Amino acid sequence: MVGAEAEQYQRHLKLLQNFGTEPLLIGPVGSAAALKLALNQLIASLTTSFALSLAFIQRQGVDVDVFMQILRDSSLYAPTFDKKLQRMLDGNYADPNFPTKHLLKDTELFISEAKSQSLDLSSIKGVRQILQTAVKMSFADDDYSSLFSVIKEWGEAIGE
Repeated sequence: MVGAEAEQYQRHLKLLQNFGTEPLLIGPVGSAAALKLALNQLIASLTTSFALSLAFIQRQGVDVDVFMQILRDSSLYAPTFDKKLQRMLDGNYADPNFPTKHLLKDTELFISEAKSQSLDLSSIKGVRQILQTAVKMSFADDDYSSLFSVIKEWGEAIGE
């Protein structure tokens, strides 16, 4: 994703192709960064929602395989759910592909930028609180799927 004027993009396309085979011009400078923040906001929100549903069905005694079978066949499914499922079930957040602290940073940046656009930030502020708790629980350098442990241990994590 590239933020540039069309002429700049064309002039530097060969260089940009060293970073990815098909660089995509998003718009003026800053627009690619905004798109990246929007995508990472979705990662944070989707992962938090999935973790909450997973913890809920486990506490209700619903078979995880049945839950996943139904979810995979629905329009609610996102491939990231399967990518993070085993980590969540195992509580193994080592060797992150994206650490929790980086998702928190991007969430903070998103909130800052979205606030300047007068958007309702209620939902992402709740996600930020979970990310902040994950960092306090020593998951900063672990995979962001560690949000699952925060959700499962919420009362203990906030001192209740």
